[in-house]
Amino acid sequence: MGRAFAARLDMTIKRSGLSSGRVAKSLGVTEGDVTLWRAGITLPRAADCRRLSELLHVEMAWLSGGSKPAGEGERRFGKVNAIV
Repeated sequence: MGRAFAARLDMTIKRSGLSSGRVAKSLGVTEGDVTLWRAGITLPRAADCRRLSELLHVEMAWLSGGSKPAGEGERRFGKVNAIV
């Protein structure tokens, strides 16, 4: 799961236009945590993974390295909303 997760998370965050800092603030974790997840060095806890999928509007199974996301792209919806 590590490399696939990191690659998909990094790509999805880039496409969302959110910074690692903004993602971290929305999840209540440190920016360093998000940076480590994006690099594939560590993995988020299940609860953080769920909140990431909600924040970025992607399926948790896809984000974790599963099959194709819902619809044609990675996103379930047209835009990304921050959880604040």
